[in-house]
Amino acid sequence: MGKLDGKVVVVTGSVSAIPGFDSIGSATVREVLAEGARGVVVSDINDNLGEAFVKELNAKYGVGRATFVHTDVSQPKDVEKLFEITEQTYGVVDAIMANAGVVTAEDFDKDPEEVLKSRRFIQSINEDGVFYTALYGSRLMIKHGTKGSIVMVSSIHGVAGRPKVVNQETGEILIDRFNLVQYTMGKHGVVGLSKALALQLADYGIRVNTVNPGYIMTPLFQAAVAADKNDLAEQDSLTTEAFDFAQLAALHPLSNDPVKDKEIVPRGKFGGRMGVPAEIAKPAVFLMSDEASFVTGQKLVIDGGYTAG
Repeated sequence: MGKLDGKVVVVTGSVSAIPGFDSIGSATVREVLAEGARGVVVSDINDNLGEAFVKELNAKYGVGRATFVHTDVSQPKDVEKLFEITEQTYGVVDAIMANAGVVTAEDFDKDPEEVLKSRRFIQSINEDGVFYTALYGSRLMIKHGTKGSIVMVSSIHGVAGRPKVVNQETGEILIDRFNLVQYTMGKHGVVGLSKALALQLADYGIRVNTVNPGYIMTPLFQAAVAADKNDLAEQDSLTTEAFDFAQLAALHPLSNDPVKDKEIVPRGKFGGRMGVPAEIAKPAVFLMSDEASFVTGQKLVIDGGYTAG
């Protein structure tokens, strides 16, 4: 038996921008079906890649096991429609992963107009989008008396910021700062929302938790750092000359190998590594499952030791 036998799951932001390499969302969709879910709703703004992904999944797991729904999570009407289609297709929803998100970096101490522009964009998806997903998803659960699970994707930056690393003897900047002001604020907000909703929805038997990944090698990450963001779907690699991933890998002290995809894992020059999507998907599925029946209002930090120090 699988952890999610007979359940229906919705995953937002669940298409990979570079076919052949999983995102956290697409890896979770695969894990959901592998664990026996009778239906999964693939929700994303990329229609072509979404439809192709669902076709692939249905060919492997059976017709109707996966359904694609175009969703811009920044638009509440889109999210409302997402759960209407979920109900029409599968009748109920048992678990939700609010995964859709974006990354921006801005110099808080530079042009205020650029900071405000970035603020509006990232808030609309990383904060509002998660809120709308929980709002309409929980209503469908309540309507059918489903004692379900909502998993929100936060980040290590929902736990801590990210300073630059300086050699204290020479003053050399070893790892420059990431100007993730808006992102960090939003991901902390997701943790706060999960705790508030865990209490608000407890009477209905609905559990709400977050997963807080460290730096994970995904197409979204490449999109965030690549010099040329056009035609990501045409790429055949997750690496880019615009960024040295070994710098980030070194911030995660764990130096083991992942169970899968070890060939794509950036490693630090003197130890440490980044994570891979499957290492987030499996814990997320655990939180969706009945095995986590007494877990709510918690943040599950999955970061290879990044925040342990």
